[in-house]
Amino acid sequence: MSVSLYDVEKEKVEALQRTNRMRLFGAVEGETVIDLITHDLGEAIHGADIIMIVIPTVYQSSIARAMAPFLVDNQMILLNPGATGGALEVRNILRKAGVKAKVIIGETETLLYACRSIKPGVVQIYGVKDRVNVATLPAAQAPCVSKLLSVALPQFQPVESVLHTSLNNPNAILHPTPTLLNAGRIESRSPFDYYSEGVTPSIAKVVEKADQERLAVAKALGITVPTIEEWYYACYRAEGSNLYDIIQHVDAYKGIKGPATLDTRYLFEDVATGLVPLSSLGRAVGVVTPTMDAVVELANTLLSRNFWKDGRSLENLGLAGLKPEEIRALVLE
Repeated sequence: MSVSLYDVEKEKVEALQRTNRMRLFGAVEGETVIDLITHDLGEAIHGADIIMIVIPTVYQSSIARAMAPFLVDNQMILLNPGATGGALEVRNILRKAGVKAKVIIGETETLLYACRSIKPGVVQIYGVKDRVNVATLPAAQAPCVSKLLSVALPQFQPVESVLHTSLNNPNAILHPTPTLLNAGRIESRSPFDYYSEGVTPSIAKVVEKADQERLAVAKALGITVPTIEEWYYACYRAEGSNLYDIIQHVDAYKGIKGPATLDTRYLFEDVATGLVPLSSLGRAVGVVTPTMDAVVELANTLLSRNFWKDGRSLENLGLAGLKPEEIRALVLE
């Protein structure tokens, strides 16, 4: 199996090229040689069967446009993760770009690993999830994709459609709210463990309320997704009487520090490609999402942004103006 690695940052690529190696430590340990490390996207995906995109989800649209000229039949694009609507957005972009190649576009609901990059080529793995759902466009390809990935990633399990992965986006629920409600702690540069200390009992209640809104959107679209508490059990076998208690029992979170600035992917990524499309889907199907909306507005104020304008819209996903049954039909194509 040959592996190529691409990054848009030239300095990072050059640092990796000096060793051509990737080293992991923590819950997973090992070291491997990377066959090709390049900042030339066409070179990276040439001859690739699987193109796995592991980048902040706000950049998925730009990478889709950049790779459009190089795609060929039978390649598989996997957004890892897709956040909310990633696969739909990429399909929409490739169609508008006139891509004729028959490619499968897949997305996961979250990353398999709880991890942090220490420096180029060195990654600390805090924990590994027991299960990660994967869905595809066309929807019928998900079992085949899961089987192909299972050689290296047996945790990836197929689900019916990208609505299931997109509406089971845990980062949208778990990242923006605790980050914003810890803004004083972050700006005072007081180090803290993000999950065990940052998700206090009161903050956990706000997260649970946003999660109830997510479940209501899913129900209006005719699908069932797990609660955030059920998600924790499926991924980490963590249990407890409430969300706060459950998070305290996730060993994979131990040592993961909170952000040092509000300019963090927990906001610019998980609001833009998480809460905004979730709330927009809610409006489309007649579900109010006041908690999600309040978090988006707070992020707009603290970051001097307009995430409603800059975030992932229904137009980006190709869903604007569609009824629930039409959305369900579209994702099953």
